[in-house]
Amino acid sequence: MTAEILASETVPWIPAEHRLDVVRAGHLPPTEQTTTAFVLAVDGARRTLLTYVDRPDRGWEMPGGHRDPGEAAAATALRELAEETGLRLRPADLEVFAWLRIRLTGPVPDGYRYAPLTYMVVFAARVPGEGPPTAPAPGSECTRAGWFPPEEVERRCAPNAWLAAHRALIATR
Repeated sequence: MTAEILASETVPWIPAEHRLDVVRAGHLPPTEQTTTAFVLAVDGARRTLLTYVDRPDRGWEMPGGHRDPGEAAAATALRELAEETGLRLRPADLEVFAWLRIRLTGPVPDGYRYAPLTYMVVFAARVPGEGPPTAPAPGSECTRAGWFPPEEVERRCAPNAWLAAHRALIATR
């Protein structure tokens, strides 16, 4: 699959002039520029697994988080998925589906901790049948997790940039 830009926008959580592209791609972005990894897990009922962070700037999100030094993106995705939802998958259950490519278009602000070009990789996972019950691990920043149909994902997660990738994924399932 060739890379295809699904959406381009700016987001308030990046404190610099930038462009965020949601790119559908079946291969990993450059490892050294990949900061985070996420999982869009969809069950046999076409429901997506979301996690909830009880903070004003967060709310419902796809499970995932920052890579540890030297950690492969798939390992990050699996670790974060288990921590935030309790769902444990194998590396073979994941497929690279999309990236969020963040390119700074202006000066890098003082204290900005990322490179001017970074990627957030989004893996897709199919969960056969109805998704199992979920619960974040003790100590997780997430307070709950659950399976939601596409229209609920749209409602709970608007206006997250990654929704363009979710729409493309649901269209293929």
